[in-house]
Amino acid sequence: MSRTGSISLRVFQAFLATANLGLSAYVIHWYRTSTAQAPNSAVVFLLAASIISTLSILYLEFAPRFVSRLAHPYAALAVQGFNTALYFGGFIAVAVYVGSLTFCEGSVCRAGRADAVVAAGAFCAWIASTSLTAKQMILGGPAARQSPAQMWKA
Repeated sequence: MSRTGSISLRVFQAFLATANLGLSAYVIHWYRTSTAQAPNSAVVFLLAASIISTLSILYLEFAPRFVSRLAHPYAALAVQGFNTALYFGGFIAVAVYVGSLTFCEGSVCRAGRADAVVAAGAFCAWIASTSLTAKQMILGGPAARQSPAQMWKA
């Protein structure tokens, strides 16, 4: 995958992480200000996943350029796989939570549903990134596994 494609995918992942952050924060804020209940842990988990995703994008983009000792292809693959797992669990948990509500109307309910859908999109973006990184490592041979600069070069 070209560097342009890689950056485009990272921008898309950052957009989805920001959207998840906003939607989750809105739902949590509504629970804290409008009800006596605590927000559901699935929504809080998705909020944490979006924060971790943002930090992961910063690591994946800036570590190979500025701190090459911290950038290793296996670490990049692990970070991407971790984000994939977070969003997989997060979007399923939020979808099950919103689907099990007996009364779900209004803007907060729509935000919860949108949160699950955006998280599913983020899962797809992260799994695509993880798959492309693994493919590059497999097809690139030992040189691609040892040098972070070789990652994402076509």
